[in-house]
Amino acid sequence: MSGIAWKFSDLIDDADLVFLQREFITYFEGADYYGLGLKKFTRMAHEAGAVYKIGKTVRINREIFDAYLRERQKKEDRFICPFMARQSEYSEKED
Repeated sequence: MSGIAWKFSDLIDDADLVFLQREFITYFEGADYYGLGLKKFTRMAHEAGAVYKIGKTVRINREIFDAYLRERQKKEDRFICPFMARQSEYSEKED
């Protein structure tokens, strides 16, 4: 295994390994793998700037899309965490 995939080898099955070996995926493969609807995945891939068109063929750069998902998750965590911190402060005051 190359990269850091070996660190998660107990969580990765054969389908994941095949997917990780591919740099470019189709809309259908990406939507299926990430568990998103086709429209949602298509919109997110365009927002990420990961879409490459070659003639009539469209491919998504998996590395760019994964980086987009990580960045999006960080932004959501920043919005959620302050709220959670305030909630825990209120629960401590009630005790």
